[in-house]
Amino acid sequence: MTSRIEKLREMMGQSRPSPGDSVFVPLDDESVARLMRFLCEMRDDELTCEEVYERLDEYVDCLMARKEIGAIRPMLEHHLGICPDCRDELTALEHALRSVAARNSPDNA
Repeated sequence: MTSRIEKLREMMGQSRPSPGDSVFVPLDDESVARLMRFLCEMRDDELTCEEVYERLDEYVDCLMARKEIGAIRPMLEHHLGICPDCRDELTALEHALRSVAARNSPDNA
């Protein structure tokens, strides 16, 4: 449960409150709608951003080689579908790997 609370705080742009702090977060309609979508899409086996980041290299390698990553693939793809930060990280990694592959291509020799 702690990881879900941390993810919600991250989404709302807040850090963990200090003991004794009272926290008041004004929510506009867009924030409430985004929070509700996030809660509805959350699964019991939800991966944290850290867990996704640890597997992102392997995931991209498998995607580029058209190989299976295994049972964790649906969980990774679910998280990537709801987390823009992790999606941005994936896009940057894919772009970097494609650039390196293009530079090392025999056509560029």
